[in-house]
Amino acid sequence: MTTRAPMMCRKGVVASSHPLASFQGVSVLLKGGNVFDAAIATSAMLCVVQNNLCGLGGDTFAILKEGERIEGINGSGRAGINATIDFFEKMQLKSIPQRGPLSAVTVPGIVDAWNIIHSKYCTFELKELLAPAIEYAENGFPLTPKYVESIRASAPIFERFKGWCSIFLIDGKIPQEGYILKQKALAKSLRLIAEEGTETFYKGNLADKIVKGLQKEGGLLTHDDFSQHKTTLQQPMHQSYRGLEVYETAPNSQGAAVLLWLKMLEEFPQLPNDTSKLVELFSSTYKLVNKKRSSFIGDPDFLPLPSDFFSAKEANDEERLGPDRAALQQGDTTYFAVADSEGNCASIIQSNYMGFGSGIVPDDTGIVMQNRGCYFTLDEAHHNCLAPRKRTFHTLCASLGIKGSNPAFVLGSMGGDIQPQIHVQLITDIVDLGMNIQEAIDSPRWAIPNTIYERPRILFAEEPLAYKIKRRVLGGLEVQTIQNLSSRVGHAQGIMFLDDALSGGADPRGDGIAIGF
Repeated sequence: MTTRAPMMCRKGVVASSHPLASFQGVSVLLKGGNVFDAAIATSAMLCVVQNNLCGLGGDTFAILKEGERIEGINGSGRAGINATIDFFEKMQLKSIPQRGPLSAVTVPGIVDAWNIIHSKYCTFELKELLAPAIEYAENGFPLTPKYVESIRASAPIFERFKGWCSIFLIDGKIPQEGYILKQKALAKSLRLIAEEGTETFYKGNLADKIVKGLQKEGGLLTHDDFSQHKTTLQQPMHQSYRGLEVYETAPNSQGAAVLLWLKMLEEFPQLPNDTSKLVELFSSTYKLVNKKRSSFIGDPDFLPLPSDFFSAKEANDEERLGPDRAALQQGDTTYFAVADSEGNCASIIQSNYMGFGSGIVPDDTGIVMQNRGCYFTLDEAHHNCLAPRKRTFHTLCASLGIKGSNPAFVLGSMGGDIQPQIHVQLITDIVDLGMNIQEAIDSPRWAIPNTIYERPRILFAEEPLAYKIKRRVLGGLEVQTIQNLSSRVGHAQGIMFLDDALSGGADPRGDGIAIGF
């Protein structure tokens, strides 16, 4: 049973994880902007109203379709020149810290990704697209219950970081829902980007503030690290699935895991009708998908994806596993989609990694720096080991489905390592079971929470699904029940293209909404 009807419209739709972001994106479309103008406006708003999940200090990946052209944007940052295994070993650390200045070892990529999207696709001036985000940062927005809960969960971790506390705690206390959160310094940073261009973040006045603030806290990133950052244009990877061509973001994104999985599932003429058998099929096929994901996906400049990755056979390499890193299993991210009736669309995901990232806020910037680099390992034998100018294995992935020459859907979800699992569930719900986008998003989910450094042991299932799974142990995985509509199985958004209409959906597990016209 769905929580709401899908958003049905004719001309354009934005589905994001926050109503204010969806509203501002649609406002751009109504003013005559194109899909990509709306995407930047939506992205920037999310960096203000959901900067517990994403922000100027984070990364982004995107798949963009304009006419017949399909292009991928890799807006993930590389490790700094001083971020070496030797440095952390001399600090007598066995792993990269998950929080604090030494977790902020990669350059944030989202702002330069805006630059690439804007210069290649947009029609509005950047200043106009950032104006709503500046206004909401300057004058404030009301906190949702989920945002308040994220502050409550993060406060014990970040209580030693004055910059973070000065923004998100009110007189040292957790704010109440509905509190108007004003971020004057963040507004100033966004205004600098609007007035001076995105280059200020990497080579100008804003870069100076960020680097100075990071180094004051003991961080490793330098001016050269920022000035040498470049967004990568990548062709998304794609595979056929039951008459559709499914596109996913290319490595270092983990999107290739989705395509391998779909290829394996397509070998079955029909997926099982029995829920228990269906989940058993998913979990059994996941084993090989996870082994290849853990062994071969990383920075393609250091480890190109092998030519036989998409063959449904055992990985040629042995899994290089490390100690369990359960704390890394919960990612904090936000996904959104924009589409119009001409078939142009954007599938975009952006993130700080963990909630509020590193917790480090360089003075007078209001920017919380991501901790994405803590996913690196210090084990030199592992393909995802830390190295200067290297991009880590990245959990972010975004999806696009094409039928013939026309788009069928764009979708994605937060969820860290479990994102491919959510993609596969959504795509099979739509393609195999004929669900509309909101039905697919609302459907009870399961998730196997493991990083690339550990073998899967547990399968979480939301209550309605867990009730139908008869076995308490499924393919060697212990089945654990979680509450229905749990954030532990992600917050998804998506858009489907119908014959004469657009249909948008947003996840009731989060704050999202789809708005169209």
